[in-house]
Amino acid sequence: MNTKNFNLDSLVGNWESINLNPTVIIYCNRSNYLLSIIYMNEMNKQASPATYEIQEDEDGFFINYNLKRTAISHDTKLDILTISALGNYMRN
Repeated sequence: MNTKNFNLDSLVGNWESINLNPTVIIYCNRSNYLLSIIYMNEMNKQASPATYEIQEDEDGFFINYNLKRTAISHDTKLDILTISALGNYMRN
């Protein structure tokens, strides 16, 4: 399983949570990769995104989510994205 060394280009697209967490969209804006979490308001059915820059250090890729370092990994064989604070995602 390759979870640390992967190309962010391979993550671009829509990801649906296996654990019923909000949908995630990963995209490239110039040279930065961004991860948007799409929150759905159940009362008025409106979506509101929260966007985070994907960063990298010696431990791998991460975002700063709720003021905490949240790791991002990808199982290239199964094509499953894992966001440590939100769980596993499948490509939509």
